[in-house]
Amino acid sequence: MTQDPGTLLDVEPGTYDAISHLKIQVVAAIEGFLGGAHRSLHLGPSVEFSEHNRYSPGDDIRNIDWKALARTDRYFVKAHERDAQLTCLMLLDCSGSMAYQGSRTRFTKFDFAKILLGALSHLLVKQGDSVGVLGFAEELTVMLPPRSHPGHLPVVLERLASASVRANSQTRFAHVLKHAQARLGQRGMLVLASDMWQLDNEAEIILKGLAHKGHDITIFQVHSPDELDLPFDQTVAFKGLERETGVVAEPALLRHEYMNALKAEQARLSLLTREAKVDLVGAGTAKQPYEVLVEFATRRSRSRK
Repeated sequence: MTQDPGTLLDVEPGTYDAISHLKIQVVAAIEGFLGGAHRSLHLGPSVEFSEHNRYSPGDDIRNIDWKALARTDRYFVKAHERDAQLTCLMLLDCSGSMAYQGSRTRFTKFDFAKILLGALSHLLVKQGDSVGVLGFAEELTVMLPPRSHPGHLPVVLERLASASVRANSQTRFAHVLKHAQARLGQRGMLVLASDMWQLDNEAEIILKGLAHKGHDITIFQVHSPDELDLPFDQTVAFKGLERETGVVAEPALLRHEYMNALKAEQARLSLLTREAKVDLVGAGTAKQPYEVLVEFATRRSRSRK
């Protein structure tokens, strides 16, 4: 079997293995998701009737409501909730903290995030929507403009698969959100996969502004189970993954204070996303990726009833 030279990607050695591995994980996530009770993410072009508008020259005659014409002797066209192609940007956090794995899961936070974004990209491209990727840490590390043709999906997966964590690099949310804001145009979709540490006030303001303009925003907050309960029993050397100062400590002595700080940060993020009407989905790496997708679909389904 020969390959079309036009489809070959100029990538580093070993990247094709990474793409194959990611594709397997993505397909498994999609199959698990489609086997669940909630199959629709409501992401694609809508065919749901919204309202009637008076016919104007230039309107597509296929949208004329002939029954309304018979009743009223006037021409009306059916308006739909969204009949345009969706533009979606996938934002992948490549900062140092995303490299953490822990002992209770086979995924690093970074790998888990790539699977989620890859699965959503697969679903969106297959239904004709436009998908792009922005990887970021302190600066942008991946930039792939949105495209919608079927041949774009392998490129999306290649960019996700070849992305790597920037060791000791911090997270600049405001920087990537500004770039996303400039590329989304009018109404689009933004999917951010990150552990959401170090979300500053500037980033919060931009995020609220994007939501206020009508962009559909989802945050997958990716975390290791270790980050939620600090399970360590013996003296531990905690190493800062984003240039924080390391410390040797007894977990039992700081667990209470740590849990209070964690709850406060989670409450702050929950309030922000609730006020901005942003979907916040917990993406614990101890779960299967399809379980996170099902939870995501369930929330969207409920919010639209």
